[in-house]
Amino acid sequence: MIEIDLIRHVKVVGKPALYGCTDIAPIASENAGLLNRLLTQQQTNQAYQAVVCSPLSRCHTVAKQFASLCQLPLALSSDLQEMNFGCFDGVPFDDLVFDDLSADKQTFEENTVKENVFKKSTLKDTFTENKLPWSQLEAFFHAPAEIVLPGAETLSDFHQRVILAWNQLIAQQVAMVAKQKVTRVQAQESVQQSTLKPRRLLLIAHGGVIRMILAHILQLNWQQASWHQKLQLAHGSLSRVLISQPYQASHHDHQNFNQQFHQQVTSIAMPFLEGIQ
Repeated sequence: MIEIDLIRHVKVVGKPALYGCTDIAPIASENAGLLNRLLTQQQTNQAYQAVVCSPLSRCHTVAKQFASLCQLPLALSSDLQEMNFGCFDGVPFDDLVFDDLSADKQTFEENTVKENVFKKSTLKDTFTENKLPWSQLEAFFHAPAEIVLPGAETLSDFHQRVILAWNQLIAQQVAMVAKQKVTRVQAQESVQQSTLKPRRLLLIAHGGVIRMILAHILQLNWQQASWHQKLQLAHGSLSRVLISQPYQASHHDHQNFNQQFHQQVTSIAMPFLEGIQ
């Protein structure tokens, strides 16, 4: 059995904005609070055996500190980075221009495909004189699976890379549990399922990444705007996934590997910094 805790990074130092691929630092005091909470839990029977994180500093900083202090293996996964929001990535909402949505929407939709062939830097240069219009971002919020921001990653591509990385992560963890079981058998130790403690993994990631993983496990529609708008994942909150019966997968059936054990969401957006049992 495997337990994976998905913790969203703490708040960042920048103004309110869509921070996707933009590498922005976390608030130091909040990061210190998260680190202390993790260290406290590590002294209990809920101790982690490994840490995985996005390479962006708002996730990586605390993950690296925690792994180092607890002497745990740390793995970085670039595919677990937040969605790339193109020209709007890292741009403070206060810097956007409030324009007429109805007048601008048609122009935006007509030019979206053409604009996306340019690099993000080139597109930002295009908007140097005319600031980015709020209407484009609002259109994306209302239909994230249909509207592609200039220079941005599509929601479908984002979903695909995150779930592929998630499945690879599970496969790696299952393989490690299976290896440990074999080692115990060879050492003539008891391997009764009821006596084995679950392998516990800490994953520090972004809000969008965690939403995609939860939607995948719960078989919910990740294309719906409501899923991204109504599921509130507070900074520093914890969501927990339980992987059970991981030993049934055949090594010769890689195609259906991740369908042969059960994934269950046991907690969503728990206030981890306030303490959990």
